[in-house]
Amino acid sequence: MKAMGARRTLSGLGVAVVLLAAAPGAHALFSDDEARKAILDVRGRVQVLQQQTNERLDELSRRLERLEQTSRGQLELQSQLDTMRQEIARLRGQLEVQTHELATMQRQLRDQMATVDTRIKRFEPVSTQIDGRTVTVDQSEQRAFDSPYMPSVLFWIGSSQFALKDYKSAIASHQALIGQYPDNPRAADALLNVGYAQAESGDRRAARATLESVSSRYPDSQAAALAKERLASLPR
Repeated sequence: MKAMGARRTLSGLGVAVVLLAAAPGAHALFSDDEARKAILDVRGRVQVLQQQTNERLDELSRRLERLEQTSRGQLELQSQLDTMRQEIARLRGQLEVQTHELATMQRQLRDQMATVDTRIKRFEPVSTQIDGRTVTVDQSEQRAFDSPYMPSVLFWIGSSQFALKDYKSAIASHQALIGQYPDNPRAADALLNVGYAQAESGDRRAARATLESVSSRYPDSQAAALAKERLASLPR
């Protein structure tokens, strides 16, 4: 709009110059010097306006060029961003597939190792306690030993722990014997020792209940008589 206004102004000044030069009686109104000065003045103004208009047009052209360059740059940047997004999506997809495959392989490997480990453990020697000593024996030997000898082992371990005043461990060992072999001849003595250990550790209520159960569960045993004696001396 400003450029168009400048052009109109230039046109108007040009017309004025022509009219001044061609108007009838111009020499009557102005002298030759005055006419030349007027024409020169008008020409000077026209030149100034032309220069200003050209400068303004150049500025507008530069601004337009910058805007066009910026627009092209933004379009290129957007294209690059779209390409990068597509590449990132593709790489993420590959990563998910590879992660899934790796997890599957790890799970399969763990399953295979567990199967092999289980098979191996069936034949590996194991450690066990015999007469207070830790020895290594075949599993078949341990199974053969556990059936007839394990109740005695648990009983003597519990008794040794009681002697060392490790009452908590003694209770656990004797209770293991009672739980696994309730009909074993040593079960009554083991239950009696549990009552003794509870009494020594200060749990009198539990000790009384345990000692009373000796008589009810094993009434004909020597342990039942000893339990009654201990009950009689147990403070309430």
